[in-house]
Amino acid sequence: MAVLCCAGCHRPPADDGREAVNIPNAAPAPPSPTPTPEDADLSLATAVVRILSSAHRTGSIIERAQCGARGAMVPTHLFPPTITLEPLDQALQEITQRYPEIKWNEAARGHVNVKDTSIHGSLLQVRIKEFFVVEDRPPRAALDALWHSEEVMAYLKQHHVRTSRHSELVGVARNSTPQVLHVKNASVQEILDRIVDSYMGENGNSLHNVWMYRECRLGGETFAEIRVL
Repeated sequence: MAVLCCAGCHRPPADDGREAVNIPNAAPAPPSPTPTPEDADLSLATAVVRILSSAHRTGSIIERAQCGARGAMVPTHLFPPTITLEPLDQALQEITQRYPEIKWNEAARGHVNVKDTSIHGSLLQVRIKEFFVVEDRPPRAALDALWHSEEVMAYLKQHHVRTSRHSELVGVARNSTPQVLHVKNASVQEILDRIVDSYMGENGNSLHNVWMYRECRLGGETFAEIRVL
């Protein structure tokens, strides 16, 4: 019995300075925090959409981007998520203070144009003899028709410009009444203004705040992207 008792009782080992391993029921180390979408930097497009939406205004963005894989657009101008949204003038002035090459001005029909002055954007000045679209999922058909117009296709070929592989055609819910877009002898920029102005929601507000044109260069090639946001 004395032997058994001694066998069941023993002195704990002396601390030799080594860390213990394989501790049962040990709580796992908390994961490293990862940035949430609310913490991520905003692109120029996202920042301008939020500012104009807050002011109930519409407009445009013309920006030089960086080319990612296969011509995908990578934003060049980034902003903290805590950007000023209003008043409008102050919010846009903060953008130009951060990036002096970005300028803005007020245009017809209450539009606000935001432009990167390092880009010419000559595609936007191409004039189209007649543009006619009827659709009920705006502005999918309008953007597709714009890219495939005879005048734009000729410009792309002549200036060796390719459309961005990841260019998105942004659509919204089907309208109860098809929308008709019909203009003659208008520039691409004027047609894009018309697209933003034409699609209205049931509350009478614009379905979209801005149209955006971006381009980048990669390996001697120019890629262009047009989106409606």
